[in-house]
Amino acid sequence: MTICASADVATAEPTFETQVMPLADDLFRRARMYTGNTADAEDLVQETLLKAYRAFHTFGQDRHLKAWLLRIMRNTWINNYRAGLSRPTEALVGDVSDGYLDTVPRRAQHESSAEHLALLGFADEDLLSAVLELPEKLRLTLYYVVIVGLSHREVSAVMKVPAGTVMSRMHRGRLMLRKSLSVAAAA
Repeated sequence: MTICASADVATAEPTFETQVMPLADDLFRRARMYTGNTADAEDLVQETLLKAYRAFHTFGQDRHLKAWLLRIMRNTWINNYRAGLSRPTEALVGDVSDGYLDTVPRRAQHESSAEHLALLGFADEDLLSAVLELPEKLRLTLYYVVIVGLSHREVSAVMKVPAGTVMSRMHRGRLMLRKSLSVAAAA
């Protein structure tokens, strides 16, 4: 009985794990070369292995596994790179200082949002006075969402109002700010 079981094990087809995992270091080195940093390389390897696992049943026995995996990685990296080009540049709130708006490179200004471009032309005093002119409920809502970074649900829990109220306050607050800032720019 055990002889048959060992014969079955010997004729069993190799699994994804036994074939692919020895190549993980090579994949990581190539991903590091593509991305330039460790965190993005780990993400690229993980995404590559996930795609390979999903399509492993289509992989033939006579094909070169490493070449197949590297092709998946290359195509994944190209797709991610192209998707990144169409996304606007992001700046984390913690990275923004008082003089940030004045130091934005001229190249990036045409990619900025309309609000960001409008803020480039205003002095801090105008913006501060426009914010201070807002009613307290709108000012607090804007503060929690924009400065603190809370979601609409979190703000609704903090202020004890429905999430729809938070969204309408955000809308009204932005409109009032735009109006105040346009009057200040015209003066």
